[in-house]
Amino acid sequence: MKRIRQLDGVRAIAILAVFFHHALHIKLLWMGVDLFFILSGFLITNVLLEAKRHSLGGYFAGFYARRARRILAPYLLTLFIASVFFGTAWLHHWYFYVFLTNFLDPLHIPRPVAFEPLWSLAVEEQFYLVWPLAVYFLDERRLRHFAITLVILAPLLRATFHFSQSWPIYDLTPFRMDLLAAGALLCLVWRNHPESIRRRGAALGSFVILLGLAGLAILGHSGFTTYGNTRIGNTFIYEGSLFVCFGFMLYALSGRGVGWLQTAPLRYIGRISYTMYLVHLGIIVLLTPYLHGLLLVLAALSLTVLYASISWFVLERRLLQHKPRVRAPLEAVAVHETD
Repeated sequence: MKRIRQLDGVRAIAILAVFFHHALHIKLLWMGVDLFFILSGFLITNVLLEAKRHSLGGYFAGFYARRARRILAPYLLTLFIASVFFGTAWLHHWYFYVFLTNFLDPLHIPRPVAFEPLWSLAVEEQFYLVWPLAVYFLDERRLRHFAITLVILAPLLRATFHFSQSWPIYDLTPFRMDLLAAGALLCLVWRNHPESIRRRGAALGSFVILLGLAGLAILGHSGFTTYGNTRIGNTFIYEGSLFVCFGFMLYALSGRGVGWLQTAPLRYIGRISYTMYLVHLGIIVLLTPYLHGLLLVLAALSLTVLYASISWFVLERRLLQHKPRVRAPLEAVAVHETD
């Protein structure tokens, strides 16, 4: 499968949505994280399916070696730099930062505000401890059924379990795995029926987006919010987000009217989006005492892009160009699969 150029633009939309949510407190733009999840599920599943032609050892070694090269160095550098500005008290619970950060808020463990976005990395890495096993040992028909099961199971879990605060539902993998599984399911459909998505994806995606937005509007008008911590809200708000993000992915894959997603600025933002995601909130927090409004947004966005650009050219690109003994396939497709 050739690199799908507009998915870089999708990645850019996701990080910009999250950035403006934190910088301007715009409601619902937290859905950028959900868009990342679906995109990641799509790309990672394709990489894993292509890798099934390797031996079991080569399959897992190639996948996890690339994951490590993609995420670890920027992640560790972020922890180090953030410690300079926000202190090292988080080291008292350092073991949670080995991809267990989504447990911090549910367990009421304090952490710097700058580390808030790290929960989603933990969700992805926990999901990808299990998903490669499913991809390797199941044929595509059974894998499709498994993905559908996860898409259905997550909202059922959100409806069944109730906690004193909303964080467990928002942060913990079992309640959010429907997004990654939906991306995986979309990948399976794309691989087998790409022409159907090209023909119908734009119209169907637009309809799904509108359906999700309508559902979110009805929920909001009825007083249900993510912070309200009600069973109805916990169940259906995230379903509305899934619909919006899934519909946007359908539209993007259709290739119709997506030229704006292929523009150079958006593709560049998509390329550096992983590190932008890691550091953007810390930069916003550091600048907030001194700047406000539009000036804060412009300064924080500029510094975020600058830092992420330096990280990309000095560190990340070189690591991704490294040729290990066991190579993950489709590197051109999945260069930024987790961003």
